Amino acid sequence: MGVNKRPPIDSILYYRVIEHLHGGDDPNFFKNMNRNRIPDWLVKCIWLVVLLLLFLAYFPLNSLREPIHSLELPVDNRISLVPAFVFPYLSLYLLLVISLWRFAQAKARIFVITTLAISLDLVISYLVFLFYQTQVERPVILGSDIPSSILRWVYSIDKPFNAFPSLHTSLSTLLALLWGRVGSRIQPIIALWAVFIIASTLLTKQHYIADVFGGIAVALVSYYGAVRLGSFAVGGANERLVFWRRRHR
Repeated sequence: MGVNKRPPIDSILYYRVIEHLHGGDDPNFFKNMNRNRIPDWLVKCIWLVVLLLLFLAYFPLNSLREPIHSLELPVDNRISLVPAFVFPYLSLYLLLVISLWRFAQAKARIFVITTLAISLDLVISYLVFLFYQTQVERPVILGSDIPSSILRWVYSIDKPFNAFPSLHTSLSTLLALLWGRVGSRIQPIIALWAVFIIASTLLTKQHYIADVFGGIAVALVSYYGAVRLGSFAVGGANERLVFWRRRHR
């Protein structure tokens, strides 16, 4: 994958405006800015902490709050329970770890867009959970095979609330989009992986079809929102740090 060493036009204009407003004719303006910028590792660590806190916030929200809603459709009853799909269902967490590890090795801007997109996804979903709580009616699993036992365990630790939108759907869709954005050659594999995760939400009876469509919509909003907001997130933070230091010299 080739690397474009020339900054995007919008970045050039952005820093020229900043130089004009704050740098004046200082020939060392950009040199000082690079020296005083927030280290990439610190930016990435901050975003990882934000993500961790957001993921932990899921558990208090996964509780019964009246009124409770059900988005079950007649077609949902025609979908059979397939306990073996608990494996792709749980594989979302592996996909998350692999994706964050991969993007952490990229430039800070790419990592910021990734973590910002996931954060937006979680925040939008949490707001829906908070104000429009939904519930899924789960079947009784009688099998004694390994997939059935694992699925019973999933049911026991994950309450049947926070169904709409499906976080498994939104996060897997979002990760597939992000892998595509960086131009990775394995993006088709990631996309296929995401398809299996989405199918697993229905075949494990963790979600209804409406939850899946809601998850896809949240993923698209989060992705395009993060792409637009993330373009200046790193530069804006660095610019504020530089001029705060200049002012307090």
